[in-house]
Amino acid sequence: MNRLRIYIAPGSTGWRLTLLTILLILFQQVALAESDIFFKLSTAYSTMGHEKGLFNRPEGMAFSPDGKHLAVSDTHSNRIQLFSVDPTPFASAPLTLERVYGDLWPWDDRTQPVDSPDAYREKDYLYGRNPDYLVGRAYQHGQSRIRPGENVPMDHFNLPVGIAWIGTSTLLIADTGNHRVMALALNGEVRWILGQEGWKDGYFHHPLGIDVDCSGQIYVTEPRSNYIRGLGLDFMQRQRVQGNRLQIFGRDLKPAKRLGHMHHMSGLDYRQFKDLTRVWVGVDGNIYLTDNGNHRIMVFDSTLKKKAELIEWEKYRLRYPNGVDVSLDGRLAIADTGNHKVLILDSNYKIIQVIGRFGAAKGRFVRPHEARFGPNGDLYVLDTGNSRIQIFRGAQIRQFPRCPAPEPEPPPPPPQELEKLLPPPSPPQDSF
Repeated sequence: MNRLRIYIAPGSTGWRLTLLTILLILFQQVALAESDIFFKLSTAYSTMGHEKGLFNRPEGMAFSPDGKHLAVSDTHSNRIQLFSVDPTPFASAPLTLERVYGDLWPWDDRTQPVDSPDAYREKDYLYGRNPDYLVGRAYQHGQSRIRPGENVPMDHFNLPVGIAWIGTSTLLIADTGNHRVMALALNGEVRWILGQEGWKDGYFHHPLGIDVDCSGQIYVTEPRSNYIRGLGLDFMQRQRVQGNRLQIFGRDLKPAKRLGHMHHMSGLDYRQFKDLTRVWVGVDGNIYLTDNGNHRIMVFDSTLKKKAELIEWEKYRLRYPNGVDVSLDGRLAIADTGNHKVLILDSNYKIIQVIGRFGAAKGRFVRPHEARFGPNGDLYVLDTGNSRIQIFRGAQIRQFPRCPAPEPEPPPPPPQELEKLLPPPSPPQDSF
C-alpha cells in the first residue's frame, strides 16, 4: 500500500473536511486490499422443497474437473441434481438445473411425500420370518413409507451423501443407505456398482465421503457403527466401535490401501478416528480427512504419513467439521458444521477469514456440510440446514482444470509396406 502524506496548515478552516477526506481514502484503500483476500456474499440459490431445483437437506456437492458442472447430493430427497455453471465473472444466474437422477421413493411416483415420517408401514406377508425383524427400510424425514431395501433399482439412491467425478462425464456417488458406491454417467446409465454392506476390504458400512485423485484412485471414508448386523458376534464384541476407516481403490476397483481398521476402537491417535465423514485429495497428493467425532482435520501425504493435524487456533476451535476444499492458490476452505461457519485458511493453515454464523438470513448458515471453490475462485457453500447454496465472491482466480492434462499417447508406428509383411519367396526348385 502506498503511503499517503497530507499536510494540514495550522489554523486552516477546512481541517474537518480534510480529516474526513483522509479517513475516506484510507477506508477505500483498506477495502481494496480486503477485496483481494476476503469473500463477500453474492447470492443464494434455492430453498426447501421437493420439486426439481429445490433441496431437502443436501449434504454433498462437487464441481466437475473442468468446472462446467456442479453435482449436488439432495440427500433427504434421495436424488442427485446436476447444474451447469456459468463461468462468466459476476454472472447473475451462475447455476442452471440440467438433470435430476433418482427421486423420492417409491420410484413409481404414485405416492406423494407427507410430513409425518413412518406414518405407514407395509405388512409382512412372509410367514416364518422373525416377528422382530423390521420389513424393508423406512423413508427418511419427508418420506413416510416402508419399501424393501433389496428392491432398490440400480439408478435410485438411499440417502446419498458424498459425490465426486471420474473425468467430466461420470459421477461417483456414495449411496450411503445402500452401503455402496455407484458410478453414474451423465446420461443416467449406471456404469458399475462397488461394494455392499460388510466389514471386509471392499465392503462398506454407510460410506459418507468420496473423492478421486488425479491418477484415478478412489478414496472412500466410513464412520463408526456400534456393530454390523449378521456377523453372529458375542455381546462384548458387539459393543466395540467398528468403522472409522479410509479405503483406497485402484483404477481396477480393487482395494489398494487402507487407513484405520473396522475392528479397532476409535481414539485420538493419528491413525485412529472417530466418525470419519469426508475425504479430499489435492493435486499434490495430500489427503484431508475430516475426523468429525474428534473435531479435527487430519492431513496425510500420498504415502499415508501424517503431515498436519488441524484442531484449534488462538481464538477458534473446530466443531464437527465436514467438507474440505483447497484452491489452486493454496487457500483451504472448511465447512465447520457444528459452529455453523466456514473457515478460510492460507497455505500455512492460518485463519484468513471466518464466514457466517447461525441463522436463516443470507450470509448465515445452519449446519453447512460443503464449501467448494468455483470456476472463478468464488466460494460455494452448501447450507444444509437451510437447504440452499450460498455463493460468496472473492478474488477472481482460475480454479479449473485441477489436474494436469494427461500426457499424449505416442503416435502409432507408420504402416509397413505390403511387400515387407509377406514372407520371402522360396528359392526355385528343379522339377523332375
